[in-house]
Amino acid sequence: MYIPDARELFHTMASLIPIVQEVLPMIMPASISVTRSADILPPSEHHTSGDQQADDRTDVSPKTVIPAAAPTPAPTPAPAAEGPRVISRDAIVGQAESMCATVLIVRPRSSSLIHHNGEQETIIYVTSGTGVLLAQPKDEDEQHPERHVLGKGDFAYIPAWLEHQAVNQSEVEDLVMVVVRSGSAPVEVNLRSWGGAEVKEGRS
Repeated sequence: MYIPDARELFHTMASLIPIVQEVLPMIMPASISVTRSADILPPSEHHTSGDQQADDRTDVSPKTVIPAAAPTPAPTPAPAAEGPRVISRDAIVGQAESMCATVLIVRPRSSSLIHHNGEQETIIYVTSGTGVLLAQPKDEDEQHPERHVLGKGDFAYIPAWLEHQAVNQSEVEDLVMVVVRSGSAPVEVNLRSWGGAEVKEGRS
């Protein structure tokens, strides 16, 4: 009886891969997952309903200092009565092994906490508003974080473990961003300062 050697067996298995790729979707059909904007974005302009506040999973850093050529005032937190200042909503989470998407809304004169996304790489797309994305200084001697101004239609790539912070200095307009990460569900580690201790509660 003829027994193929390892090389022949490998080539035979490799030749079957295209066939398996064509047949597998027919055996195990996939489906499209849709999340409606009404299920993600707050229903009112001011985001003040009780349901929206209960779903707020982020925190605010009201003392953020934005380095610039000319002095820029730090964001001033609005009265608490206006509702959550930073809102994070799941868009597509737990549907794929290697990616997920959320929507981050930063209200006027507010900022997220300094945080990193662990092992996950991140892509941000700004859908409305203008903001500043801060990143941890590259040099230990540098006192100010890197500053990247983002507007509607802009993309930003954030490497794994890089500390960053989203800031909205506008007086009237929300900063809304789609955040795509390289993991099935978001990993978000909030920090007390650049390179500081982890904040055990909240998500930004």
